[in-house]
Amino acid sequence: MHMHTDLKFMTVMQWMSPAFPIGAFAYSHGLEWAIDKGHVSNGKKLQNWIIDLLEYGSLRTDAIFISLILRGYDAKKMNELSIALCPAGERLLETKLQGSAFAKVIEDVWKQDIGELSLPIAVALAAKNQSIEQDLILPAYLHAFCSNLVSVAIRLIPIGQTEGQRIMLGLSSKISDLVQSASESEIGDLNSACFFSDVSAMEHEHLQPRVFKT
Repeated sequence: MHMHTDLKFMTVMQWMSPAFPIGAFAYSHGLEWAIDKGHVSNGKKLQNWIIDLLEYGSLRTDAIFISLILRGYDAKKMNELSIALCPAGERLLETKLQGSAFAKVIEDVWKQDIGELSLPIAVALAAKNQSIEQDLILPAYLHAFCSNLVSVAIRLIPIGQTEGQRIMLGLSSKISDLVQSASESEIGDLNSACFFSDVSAMEHEHLQPRVFKT
């Protein structure tokens, strides 16, 4: 690696670290409801749940949004579209609160005002401002998101830490595939067909008691 690549890589690792203060640990993306109702009850079902998000759901659209902004699409317009695509109130809350928290740290530490944006748009715009390429930010973003969902399941199902790592290894090729397809996608490819995950996010709004905000 060249020096500038090393610095970009370390920046991405810092942004996507669990220690980066956006409160990702507090959100389950609707997974808590699916676990509570017995729909996701083991490692295999969890892996399939996350694969659906990567292939048909919110992670696919997040990846496309990030790629589009890095290829020059207007961040404000993409943000409006990303908000409109949120299928449930808690999904909207999740992406807006995390996006706001991410933007605040970017402003405080990197001295860049990127504004109030949904999470994928905030990440994309920050990456664009730092001249960070798709092949660095996309896999890191997707890996961090998937890892957070696995962490949710470790706490709730529960599955063991080692099983969680097996699941993450199994997701690696799916993440790689999405990075490739997202980098070639256009705005017309923004669609979602992950209905059970969306319904879970809606149902979670009424779940009591709960551990996670979403």
